[in-house]
Amino acid sequence: MSDWKNLYSEVRKRKMEALNKKDVVKAVEKHGRILAIEGEYEKPQKIIEYMYAAEKVVVKRREIKKKIRSIDFNNFDVLLIGCSGRDIPASIFTKIKDFVLNGNYLITTDWALESIIEPIFPGYIRWNRQRTNDAVVACQILNPEHPFLDGVLGEIQQSKWTSKNSKKDEFRWWLENRSFPIEILNYNAVHVLINSWEIKSKWGEGPVLIYFDFGKKGGKVIHMISHTHLQKGGIKGKYASALILTNILDEKISLKVGIQKQKIGYVENWDSSSNPSSGKEIYQQPLEEQWVTPQSNGVYVNQTNMSDNNNLDLTGTSQIVETDANDSNFSYGSKCAYCEYDFLEYTKKIYKCKECGANYHENCINQQVNEGICKKCGRILLW
Repeated sequence: MSDWKNLYSEVRKRKMEALNKKDVVKAVEKHGRILAIEGEYEKPQKIIEYMYAAEKVVVKRREIKKKIRSIDFNNFDVLLIGCSGRDIPASIFTKIKDFVLNGNYLITTDWALESIIEPIFPGYIRWNRQRTNDAVVACQILNPEHPFLDGVLGEIQQSKWTSKNSKKDEFRWWLENRSFPIEILNYNAVHVLINSWEIKSKWGEGPVLIYFDFGKKGGKVIHMISHTHLQKGGIKGKYASALILTNILDEKISLKVGIQKQKIGYVENWDSSSNPSSGKEIYQQPLEEQWVTPQSNGVYVNQTNMSDNNNLDLTGTSQIVETDANDSNFSYGSKCAYCEYDFLEYTKKIYKCKECGANYHENCINQQVNEGICKKCGRILLW
């Protein structure tokens, strides 16, 4: 049996038995449709055939020019364009753009940043003109409660995946030789879900997985550095990648058919009974929040942000100011209010909420501004 088949079978099983997503999985198996286009360096057929979905179509690289014009993209919910995407004719770009405008999801990988994202969706992200080495890097999950990351943080913290070599909320991502680091151009629109300070320190930009909304019908563009199959990222990284890819299709179909997801904790043991309620919960407050139809502006609100202080003045405002590193009240060992990582190896500007003093990395403050309020005190943040 294929390793990928085993892996995606495990993902499906965990979602059905431990993550309370049985209805979602069944809906995707009945309604979910994914189209993948092979690239020189991305072989999506390795994984697409094992994803749970009603329809899975892969266009081989040698077939692109012959078949792609006859395919109605809007018969699919998710389109995956693998690195590099350079074989896709420019005449197809309008079809890709319309696909997203019609409310569907586009996933691209690595070099497709330059060949697909930059020409079709300019002004959001771009390649920073650096090229990585062939390396396996540590990654940090910045927004574990986003639907695309549903269950990922809790799953990689399970005892099956624990390791002395990485933090509990960290997994390792494989970078191909000459992968393209992702530079954010529009901080108001682009959401960074997974970041790597290791990539940032070595090649200038840290985003690993990002997305932005496009159009007025809920369409999204999702991009990741490197490839979906992560051959060298270790089984923990491959498992996380499989969860993310299936989550993207889960979210699209859940919104399409109107499924809501109820809260539930994890069973204690990876191999516990298939009845999740029979096991002891690891988390008192499960990471998964109830799925609801998102707001029209595409902003996902973390309700826990609002509960840190019962006396929050939700109409209050606070100015964003640059932190003085020489201030005796500041410590480089303190934690960023957004990503909860320290500032020890950080070299760019540090900002803070003037009212409560919460500190943020430069990229993190831009992400927090997207949510509108300070992570710590709940006041509206203003530059």
